Amino acid sequence: MTDTRRDLWLWTVVLAPPIAWLCSFEAVFALAPWACTFQTKVALYLIFLCTLLVELSIGALAWRLWKTTGREWATHAEGSLPRKRFMAIGGLVFSAGFALVVVAQAIPSLVLGACE
Repeated sequence: MTDTRRDLWLWTVVLAPPIAWLCSFEAVFALAPWACTFQTKVALYLIFLCTLLVELSIGALAWRLWKTTGREWATHAEGSLPRKRFMAIGGLVFSAGFALVVVAQAIPSLVLGACE
């Protein structure tokens, strides 16, 4: 993998988790009236499931990038290698954190009715 391609993937694992959650949040918000009208929440569950899968796959990609840059914590050394390690670890943290946010966002849909 070239350095330019790896940098692109590193930026992807840092920026994709919040963007995926935001898209999920907006889609659920937009489909809430539809779910109430038809008294079914299947579309909402599919959105939650797909977003959770995206978050977990981004985490797996971040894990792979961390392994390829060296499985060490970021140090105070200069150069691009500590930055790459930091971004890979940040991608892992963001992916796990936003996966938890997606699960927390799904709880009201599981507990409440379609129009509540």
